[in-house]
Amino acid sequence: MSLNLDKSTWARIRFGEVARNVNITVKDPESLSVDRVIAMEHLDPGELKIQRWGSLADGTTFTRRVRPGQTLFGKRRAYQRKVAYADFDAICSGDILVFEANPARLLPELLPFLVQSEGFFDHALGTSAGSLSPRTNWRDLSTYQFLLPGLDEQRRIAGLLWAVEGERRSVALLSESADRLRSVTRNELFRSLDAEVVCFESLCRIPSQNGAALKKAARAGDIPMVNMGEMFRGEVIDPDSDYERVIDPGAQFSLAPGDLLFARRSIVFEGAGQCCLVPPLPEAFTFESSVIRSRVIPVQVDPHFVLHFFRSDLGRDAMSKIVRRGPVSGIAGSDLRKLGVPLADMALQRRVVETIERAGSAQPDLSARAESARAFQQALAADIFGGA
Repeated sequence: MSLNLDKSTWARIRFGEVARNVNITVKDPESLSVDRVIAMEHLDPGELKIQRWGSLADGTTFTRRVRPGQTLFGKRRAYQRKVAYADFDAICSGDILVFEANPARLLPELLPFLVQSEGFFDHALGTSAGSLSPRTNWRDLSTYQFLLPGLDEQRRIAGLLWAVEGERRSVALLSESADRLRSVTRNELFRSLDAEVVCFESLCRIPSQNGAALKKAARAGDIPMVNMGEMFRGEVIDPDSDYERVIDPGAQFSLAPGDLLFARRSIVFEGAGQCCLVPPLPEAFTFESSVIRSRVIPVQVDPHFVLHFFRSDLGRDAMSKIVRRGPVSGIAGSDLRKLGVPLADMALQRRVVETIERAGSAQPDLSARAESARAFQQALAADIFGGA
């Protein structure tokens, strides 16, 4: 995508010439009717809209003032790409810089897209210091140089970028709604299901098996290996992801369509036992030791039915009872085998699966549209802020 911009008349300037770092502290936010608190965890990577915040009533040590129309930038771990456009009054963390445009030279509406651009992030990363939690600072960021058009051109550009952002945001919200509908439908179906509860291992040809524990020398081969990270990217393993390829650990670790995979370990308690389904695969796949594989008997139970059970609230509640807490939470295959699973007749299983899939059928397309809008937005920003 190219806008065929003529940048011959654009001025090369430093960031600090058209924006300032606003560091106004407030000791008594309540006197200003400010009741929201923004911490680093409330800024979502790549998302300009602030969707979450804390409450002043819960207490805070933050004092930095935020006003609508200002742009927020997470200076700690800048590689996380945390930039937001404030649309409410708040107090924020000292790890968040508050930028304000000089409206005589730079439109405030264009500032967040400039700060979100690749060039600005490259500069921020290049000026970050510290090993465990690198931070950049205003002094260094203010030296960032870029080309800036006149205000009339800025208005046209900002209008285009915000129109694309609005489309992306609208489609993303629809995608989230479709996903919630699927989740609510699944929970209601399993909550109301009248079926015998049986031991999970009675439904399995392979009740549980840990993946391959490979030495470093074996981690350079031709076989794609599913790792624990894949357990948190969706309900179904994506064959097109960029997998580490390893030397074939043997047929006992080969995956087949319909296999159920469980996260054996997770740094987050809720992540332990997360369940995913293996779809048809274009080539042989294996799986690593942080993943447990179960293979059901298809004439007894549909693997999609089991997947949806373990993804439902009832299934997650059952799974939570076998999670072993610690610095890294986890489950054991021996405990997984003993979990109770509802066993309806095959016809009812298929109806449950079809109802759930139908409820969320629009979500993949909506998600793809949102990602396309994001890619289009990034291409526009690269064309605008990407140099002469």
